Amino acid sequence: MSEHSKSAGNGGKPTSSSGKTPFQKWLGSMGEKLRNGCMVCKDKLMQLGKNIRTKLPWNKTDETDPASAPRKRKVHKTPLQKMTKLQLGIFIAQCVLSLVSVLYLIGIVWLSVYCLLYRLEIPEAMRTAFCVRISLICFGLTAAMVFTRRQILTRFCVMAAMPFYFIIFLFNYQYLVLLIPLGLMGVITFFANGTKEGTKTILGSIFLMIYVLGAFCYLTVIDLLKPSSIETVAEQSISPSGTYRCQVIEVQDTADGNTYVSMEPNTYDRQYDHCTWYAMGYDKRIYLERPKTEFKTEWKTETREEITKQLRKLNPDAVFTLNSAQMEILGLHIGYTDTYKASSLTKSQRMALGICIEKDLLSNQTAEDLGLTLYEKTQTITIGYEQLLSLGLEVSYDMPLADLTETQLATLGVPAENDVLYVNGKAVFRQYIAILENTFVPSVRSYGYLLE
Repeated sequence: MSEHSKSAGNGGKPTSSSGKTPFQKWLGSMGEKLRNGCMVCKDKLMQLGKNIRTKLPWNKTDETDPASAPRKRKVHKTPLQKMTKLQLGIFIAQCVLSLVSVLYLIGIVWLSVYCLLYRLEIPEAMRTAFCVRISLICFGLTAAMVFTRRQILTRFCVMAAMPFYFIIFLFNYQYLVLLIPLGLMGVITFFANGTKEGTKTILGSIFLMIYVLGAFCYLTVIDLLKPSSIETVAEQSISPSGTYRCQVIEVQDTADGNTYVSMEPNTYDRQYDHCTWYAMGYDKRIYLERPKTEFKTEWKTETREEITKQLRKLNPDAVFTLNSAQMEILGLHIGYTDTYKASSLTKSQRMALGICIEKDLLSNQTAEDLGLTLYEKTQTITIGYEQLLSLGLEVSYDMPLADLTETQLATLGVPAENDVLYVNGKAVFRQYIAILENTFVPSVRSYGYLLE
């Protein structure tokens, strides 16, 4: 076939010797260049990643030892693992000594409670010794809490004790031998405490406000309630058995005044080496005369039989009211019952007894719906001894003195020999009666002295 015929078979288009058009050749060359560029970029990125990994601290290799492998990642140690043996010993000692702060908190709370319930008296001759002892105690506690100031237990106890200082300072401001060591201990432990400064500032402001406003309000109330009369202790004495003490007090007021005898127990006090805490709230006025009169007091010891005869002679129908504890001692609680009106009981007490009255029911309720028995307001119900106690009702028994035997009196705590106080020849106090009437038991303690 001729060359002319081959050209006519290709449509008249020119062809290269390899059978590809110029456009195809151009596309092929561009694709080859793109592949070569991608391979170069890949190699560069892989090299960059290797360089970055070799520069990390845990992947550095020893240049002097080419065969050495990359180092492993460092393990982060806890604070305890980073400590040396000395530091660890100090930390353990701080943890153990932080328990001292608990004793500090207990001591401050105990002292504040004593200041509320007792009256502190430090004899003049003992004040130096008292100051030395309390200062040594405060110094030891302060040193321990400063050493452990960063412990959580110490920080909590120091802050928790601060409000209780107010009670101690308020009721014992006259004894600087007590307040100065305690005050220094409180200030040092507060400012040396490891609590954050912001928290310390806020709590310190609150405590200071409690001290200032509390003292102002208390002293204002005391000043308002303070009577205009002037009381003077004319005489003090203690009973022969040491169980009671009395005071003769002369009162000067706008009228002619008066004189009275105050009695209180002598066995509730707390006696220590350098101080005495006198129990408060038990004093009773047992005899009073107006106008102001001179009293001549005399203590005597009389037997139980003699006092019984005297009381029967003064009042043959004398009756003592025994409480539930005394009833149980004599066995009088067995078979004891008492009667109450249904309306005199509270709703909860009626429900506990299985009864109700009309006002306990709603408009659409009946007693049968609640499983109760309907009582009239004036209807009475008899209640046994155990139920009376469980309902919180008062239980008492009127016992005629004539029916009390010597054995029963001894069982109730009346001693064979009793203290009797005479004022101007007249018996005004008998231990015999005070025991039977529970005159000085802790349950009758009065707290009105806090406002005197």
